[in-house]
Amino acid sequence: MAISALSGTLLALQFHWGAAVLSLHILSLILRKTTYLGLYLCFAVLCFSFLNATIQEKRQKTDLSPQTETDVFQFVIEDIPNIDGNTFVSLARIKNEKVLVRHFFSTETEKRRFQGIKAGFSCEVKGELSEPKPNKNPNLFHYKKYLSHQGVYWILDVKRFDKCEDQSTWKHTLIHLRFNGLKKIEREFPPSTAGVTQALIFGETGMISEETMKAFRELGVVHLLAISGLHVGLIFTILYYFLLRIGITKEAVTWIAIGFLLSYIILTGASPSVIRASSMLIVILLSRKVASHLRVIDSFAIVLLLCIVFEPFSVFNVGFQLSFMVSFSLVVSSAAIAKTTSSMAQLWKVTLVAQLSSFPIIIYHFYEFSVIGFITNLLYVPLFSFIVLPLSIFVFFIYSIESVEWLMLVYTELLDGIQWISTFTASFPYSTIVMGRPSFLFMLVYLILLFSVFVLMEQRHYWLSGLLFLLCLTIHLLINTYNPYGEVVFIDVGQGDAALIKLPYNRGTYLIDTGGEVQFQKEKWEEKINPFSVGEDILVPFLKSKGISSLDGLILTHGDMDHIGGAEAVIAEMNVKEILISPNSEEKQGMKNIVNVSRGKGIPVKEVKVPYHWAGAHNGLHIVSPKDDTYEGNNDSIVLYGEIGSMKWLLTGDMEEQGERELIETFDLQVDVLKVGHHGSDTSTSEEFLDEINPSVAVISAGESNRFGHPHREVMDRLKNRGIVIFITGENGAITYRFRDRQGTFSAHLP
Repeated sequence: MAISALSGTLLALQFHWGAAVLSLHILSLILRKTTYLGLYLCFAVLCFSFLNATIQEKRQKTDLSPQTETDVFQFVIEDIPNIDGNTFVSLARIKNEKVLVRHFFSTETEKRRFQGIKAGFSCEVKGELSEPKPNKNPNLFHYKKYLSHQGVYWILDVKRFDKCEDQSTWKHTLIHLRFNGLKKIEREFPPSTAGVTQALIFGETGMISEETMKAFRELGVVHLLAISGLHVGLIFTILYYFLLRIGITKEAVTWIAIGFLLSYIILTGASPSVIRASSMLIVILLSRKVASHLRVIDSFAIVLLLCIVFEPFSVFNVGFQLSFMVSFSLVVSSAAIAKTTSSMAQLWKVTLVAQLSSFPIIIYHFYEFSVIGFITNLLYVPLFSFIVLPLSIFVFFIYSIESVEWLMLVYTELLDGIQWISTFTASFPYSTIVMGRPSFLFMLVYLILLFSVFVLMEQRHYWLSGLLFLLCLTIHLLINTYNPYGEVVFIDVGQGDAALIKLPYNRGTYLIDTGGEVQFQKEKWEEKINPFSVGEDILVPFLKSKGISSLDGLILTHGDMDHIGGAEAVIAEMNVKEILISPNSEEKQGMKNIVNVSRGKGIPVKEVKVPYHWAGAHNGLHIVSPKDDTYEGNNDSIVLYGEIGSMKWLLTGDMEEQGERELIETFDLQVDVLKVGHHGSDTSTSEEFLDEINPSVAVISAGESNRFGHPHREVMDRLKNRGIVIFITGENGAITYRFRDRQGTFSAHLP
């Protein structure tokens, strides 16, 4: 019935996955020789869940409008506000609709005033409603869709807070306890331990450094920094037996435990794993009240069924998928695991089942998996379960009564040591394998494969199951590596340039520029814990989603930060074989830093000009500018010309009119696709230049509503008057040209 509910919900919300799950479900029902009553119940639940999800999807609409509403808003804060750097963000409710409230502090004094604002505060403000921005690059996190699944359709940008009053109700009490607990850890714990402690006790990871999160992800143990079923079970067990030991009756303990579990869901931020684990325990405890001892699999099914019915859109949540997939796999494998007498062997089997069952979801959302995750989980799971988690709870409660310096010192040394070892281990080469985002068909194959692997493992055919899994993995990697299709992708990096050239059959992969943003000097209070980075948040995830872990060449056309700002992140995450820069562009500090980092990693950095021949020349790419060693900025951008997928391309960096004039005086170029110079500035793309090269397609890399006004109207008029097809990343998102042999197609990520 639970899987019928999942099938019906997916049929309504994502038909292809619903059809796949339903087909496998029907096959399972036939093979199990399900009774007519069972079939009838499954069909009834299927229809109900389909109808329920359809109705809830149609109700996903807003009653607010920026055209009809005044600029004065009254809202109630619904969750713990996030104050990071100079930004205030919180979930709030206007009338009966949720919105995301955002405000930028102008002074440190103003920031301090907001530290006490918490859930339940009613505020009157002046501001503007705006729609969340859609994702502009393939495969990356879709923030607008993520918010809409939570019923949030607007961002309220607050210009001024007129007044805020505490109107908290009993519903906000537990949120206040969570808020106070987080603030206590932030104030009293050392910075290196505060983030991890908040994560282990309250499920809040915002203060964990990006370096630690990255290390734990690459080691395959990042799940230990979230409240999981293991955490819930451990805390529940401690509480349950403690209450029994102090003389409370079993009847009373059961009700206290149920109340605690319901409270714990809110105290830890109501993450899917906590909801699942706590709800399963509540179902089992309630079943004992009616003398009906449910099996664990039954409690799992009841909770899954209820979650899907009440929150159909939760099926798209990564935490929901991982929690229920891993939990289901462990429950159905529990009998086989229990047959093993050795505790170490049981731990190994639990780790193996958890890693294998999470594998398809991990590579779909994060594009890579940890090779050493099997080993690190064997070490980290017992360490966190029996030492780190109990100690963090103990230290937190002791510090609520009295400060014990030696205890905090021991705790700090332990966490600092774990974080250092994790970062060091994660730095080893090949600790992860980049798989890329699998297609729907391949995901289906992986799910069927996992079922087969688990069946073979239960039959003790370990070698055969391992070979089957490795075979599928190898095929996936080979398809990624030797794909007969090639791509040229102009990645949307805001106001900047970044273009990927991926040639068929692994003939070459090149990244031209890396986007970036100009960094302005900020005061200490304005700095974010983990600031946005074009390289880490856009480029690296995008490349990994394409299955790319190695670049044959990184070409940095010139030294402006909007072309090289993401380079250090790319160099840190990718195997870059060589870097090409314009002669003497190293005189700019940003480029100098990149060169120093690259040489420290043993990556050759070459200054190139006409007629330099490089590895890309074998694949049809040629350097046609600059011609001398004098670096004068935009006009000394590296300019590439070549034939890719039967079309001739000219990629101009930030070249301006003077550089264009010199280029057409030196070369007679036939061009099909022009990457318009300098983001469409009127200092580039002259009439004379366009007349000479006569392109049919123009691509402009420029940020939406950028402060420079790019692309300028004069440039757009020149292109339109010639009937040239124009793509702009700020409007169209990433622009992709996909080709095979001599046939190719342009597409924009946004219609």
